[in-house]
Formats: sequence, structure tokens, C-alpha cells
Amino acid sequence: MRFCGFAAVLALATFVSTQTWSADRVTGTGTIIENQTFGSVKHWGRPLSVRDQGTIIRVMGGTYGFQIRDMNDNVVGDFLFPDDAVGFDLQAGDYKIFPLTCRTHLHHHVEVTVEY
Repeated sequence: MRFCGFAAVLALATFVSTQTWSADRVTGTGTIIENQTFGSVKHWGRPLSVRDQGTIIRVMGGTYGFQIRDMNDNVVGDFLFPDDAVGFDLQAGDYKIFPLTCRTHLHHHVEVTVEY
């Protein structure tokens, strides 16, 4: 009887720990370079593909702010400070990250990590 109780507790602990570690994380990036002399802008990055509703847990870079846009270029999130994005919820979907620039600093990069 003691063994059955121990086995049940062990099975429950395994189930709970498995559920705790099942969260997925994805990171999207965005980089922009503007050239005022030639009037050109180059933007590239890795899309943020969120399979299920998720929450932004980390932002690196984005000193002058950034936007998160859906694949139709609709602004989903607009953040002046990178820390403002932490805790922001995103619905399932694919997004692009657009760093913002200022007159002096025309090259910026940002990385956004979502957990779901």
C-alpha cells in the first residue's frame, strides 16, 4: 500500500513538472538602416511566429522604441521604451519587428522574445 501511495505522488510530481516546462519561447528580430544622404531605408529581420497566445518576456535593443506589426503592416504594438513591451500579450500569428530611429542614430536593432 505504501508503494502505491509513493507511486501516485511520483506520477503527480512528474505530471506537474512536465506541465511547467511545456512553455515555448520564440524570438523575432528587426534591424533598420536609414541613409539620409540617399534617402534609402533597409529593413530586415526574423519574423515573430507565435503559435498560441503569448506574452512578451524580453526585449533587447530598441533604444528609440519599436513597433510590432502583423503581416498586413497593421501596428499591433507601439512602444517608446523597450521595457514597456514586457508583459504585452500577442495573439497567435506572424509579426514583424520595426525598430524606430532618431535623426542622429539611423541604425537600430531589436530582439523580442515571446513565451506561450
